[in-house]
Amino acid sequence: MKQEYTIARIAKLCNTSKATVSRVLNNPEVVSEKLRTKVLETMKRVGYTPNPFAKQLGIRGSWGIALFVFDIINPFFALMTRQIGHLTMEKGIPLTVCDTENDAKKEEVYLEYLLRNKIGGIIFTEGFSVSLVERAHRRVPVVLVDQHYVPETVPEVTSDNFHGSLQATEYLIQLNHSRIGYVAGPQEFPSARQRLNGYRQALKNNRIAYNAEIVYQGDFMYDSGLQALEYFLSLQEWPTAIFCANDQMALGVFNKAQQMNISIPNDLSLVGFDAIPLFGLSSTKLTSVKQDIPRLCHMAVDLLLKQIGGETSRERIIVPTQLVVGDTCKKIAVKKTSDADHA
Repeated sequence: MKQEYTIARIAKLCNTSKATVSRVLNNPEVVSEKLRTKVLETMKRVGYTPNPFAKQLGIRGSWGIALFVFDIINPFFALMTRQIGHLTMEKGIPLTVCDTENDAKKEEVYLEYLLRNKIGGIIFTEGFSVSLVERAHRRVPVVLVDQHYVPETVPEVTSDNFHGSLQATEYLIQLNHSRIGYVAGPQEFPSARQRLNGYRQALKNNRIAYNAEIVYQGDFMYDSGLQALEYFLSLQEWPTAIFCANDQMALGVFNKAQQMNISIPNDLSLVGFDAIPLFGLSSTKLTSVKQDIPRLCHMAVDLLLKQIGGETSRERIIVPTQLVVGDTCKKIAVKKTSDADHA
């Protein structure tokens, strides 16, 4: 079994103190050349490599970073949590995951615990209050993911939600759909607002009137997809296509359609947003807007560690999205106008 070397073990091998080894790493000029050489040669011989991030965290008197998510059952947040966990562990930094379940009391308890235990920094995904983020930001470095309601105060990483939604709607219009139902996310979420705006802009670009009757207010949860399809089917004229603001709700629409013997895409075209592996147990691949989760996570972690290292940042990074065409959309025939229609 390979031995794991620490500062304490290096100090023991050199017959000196941990404080001296730390000085060699952080303030080498205060250590005699002979002792400094001995410590550095011992480190080289045993293959010890200092962790620069651990060094910065140590200077701050803190350790580790935290990730706040409001719904870890959502596959998007589950994938993000795993990716950030991999990135931090590669750097030897532990990650604390705070799944608040959209509960304000849990948010406060988690934050109080983290601040008391001197967390090094926090990544907030969307869905958290301005007051919570600002309280954290006063004490530790903070990065936001898919949030923009604390403008120009903390660094942010976000997907290009507006253009992703615009592209998906444009795709349905190219398939001759003009009555496109939309299942919106919570409008207090910046990403949900941007996706709704993208949908509306695509309609406007193609001279299709926005119709509030075929916009259903969802909550990014599976059940609101089920309820959305029930609502659309209650209308006198059904949509020919449905665009959902995330894949969770699209899955609800898809499963409800199957229960009601409605064929997707023959009877109804369907598009989601996230492109996460929801349909792994089905032969049908959802057409969806893909978010680049690895890049979102990499940028978020990188921005946080830069702040922990002493850099000041108010950077806002927008990560491109991409429409991934699957099996859930179909081009519909356009009714031709005959001379008789004008008679």
